[in-house]
This record gives sequence, C-alpha cells and structure tokens, in this order.
Amino acid sequence: GQLDFTGSITDVTCTINGKPAGPNNRTTVDLGRVDPIIFTGVGVKSPAVPFSLVLGGGTACKDTTKASISFDTGSANIDPVTGNLILQGTAAAKGVQIEVSDNGNSATGKIPLHLAQTSPQVATITGNTATLTYSAAYVQTAATVTPGAGNSFIRYTMAYY
Repeated sequence: GQLDFTGSITDVTCTINGKPAGPNNRTTVDLGRVDPIIFTGVGVKSPAVPFSLVLGGGTACKDTTKASISFDTGSANIDPVTGNLILQGTAAAKGVQIEVSDNGNSATGKIPLHLAQTSPQVATITGNTATLTYSAAYVQTAATVTPGAGNSFIRYTMAYY
C-alpha cells in the first residue's frame, strides 16, 4: 500500500492564468494542425508554440516571492528515454511526441520531463504578478510519422519561496 501526503505551508495564494491553483486548473496549449510532410527525419520539430503560466490574484500573490514549477516526472505520459510527452488516445499520431522547453526568465532549452530539473525556471512576483514562459513542439521520434491526434498532458506543482 501507499499513503500520499501532500500540501504546503505558505502565505502566498496566486491564481494561475486567472484560475485558482489546484488540480482543476488546466491550461490548453494548441499546437495547431501540422502536416506530416514536414517530418523528414528523427529529431525534426514542428514550429514551437509559446505558452505562459501567468500568476496573479492581487495582494495574496505576494511581491518578492519566487515561483517555479516542477513537472510530474513519474507520469506514464512521459517517454522514459526521450523525456518527451507520449501522444495519448486511440487515434493518436505515431512517430511523434511533444517536446516542452523553457522559454523565459533566463531559462531556455528542452525540459527532459522524466528528470527533475536541476535549474528550473524561476519568476519573481512583482506588482502581484509573475510569468513563467515555455514552448512546446511536436518532434519526430521514428522513421515514419502516421497522422492522428496529437494530444497529451503533464501535471505540475507550483512552488513558492
């Protein structure tokens, strides 16, 4: 068996993209419709799509506090070899995955989601707001790409300090 204890001791309560933090806070990143003809070899990527997690919520989102996220490295949606997100669903495209990258706050480059980040992106709350910026792209992982849905997801935890 297993007992999981979760929680935090904090006086910071920020919204994320205008919604209360918690398991029901979901952000959709539309990677668009990509023609499989662009994938000409393993490692080829679709154009990256930027996305942000904007913290706010007034004075409860306290100035000078630092914020960062950690991704759920144990997710079954992560390829343990590439660190990318595996596409989900019965009609998922084959031969591609989703690569997530840092794209702001002096952090850049691919995030290997199967590993804890040693230097995660950090934003400092100023004027009761802060923004963590990322990007995502499809990346070819096999010799052949088969068209289909390109959906997946990853859970994360916001930390304040």
